[in-house]
Amino acid sequence: MNDTPSKRIKAPCPTCNGDTNCVVHGEVDQPWEQEFGENSVSGQSDHKLLECCGCNAVFYYRSSWDTEDWDERYNSKSGQSEIYHPVRVETYPTPMRKNEREKWITALHKIDWPLNNIMDEMYKAADNGSFILASVGLRTALDRSMEILGIDPGHFLTDKLKSLKEHGFIGPSEHETLSVVAEAGNAAAHQAWSPDRGEFAHLLVVLEQFIHRNVVVGQKALSVKNNIPAKQTRPKKPKANVAPAPALTVPD
Repeated sequence: MNDTPSKRIKAPCPTCNGDTNCVVHGEVDQPWEQEFGENSVSGQSDHKLLECCGCNAVFYYRSSWDTEDWDERYNSKSGQSEIYHPVRVETYPTPMRKNEREKWITALHKIDWPLNNIMDEMYKAADNGSFILASVGLRTALDRSMEILGIDPGHFLTDKLKSLKEHGFIGPSEHETLSVVAEAGNAAAHQAWSPDRGEFAHLLVVLEQFIHRNVVVGQKALSVKNNIPAKQTRPKKPKANVAPAPALTVPD
């Protein structure tokens, strides 16, 4: 690669796990427009081949926008609200908290091999932008996690989530969010529904927090139990010698 290119941009490096200065080695801009009778939709996709200036990782970068995706914001210069089109950024590979992921895989490998495999394949599907498969993986990982916690795998999912709450593994709010994860997995499996990258990230955080607290940390805490010495028995206190109370005399 040429070490002295003329153009550099800030981009999310998948290895450094954050925005870094990157060298632009090639780029293609593709504006587009589609007409539907009297109406039309337009936008643009910009493709770049980047090299991170920190770790020298080479990766694909895509930024895009379209007229169907819009929002409103305040313009401090004009003092008025204005319509704008948010820019969506994607990279391949995708930076999905690499350091945290490695900790997950290491911990789950020691605790439960099937769950380790499920999470690993789910992460790979998400990295490739296959969010239908990744959403099914979320549901599968949730099922396996509940089985590890002793929930009967033969029950319906709604009953298993109810059992989680009844046994104190989750509270009412987490019961609702995990139900959304399950519904997303069902919709992906049976209706080919696909969340966008942001929606999937929210679902992933919910599942990761549940597994980390109950499966990873919980199992480690249980392993400590065997190393805690038994409670010492306290010697019984001797009974105090108490003189009997004098008998009451009743006058005739």
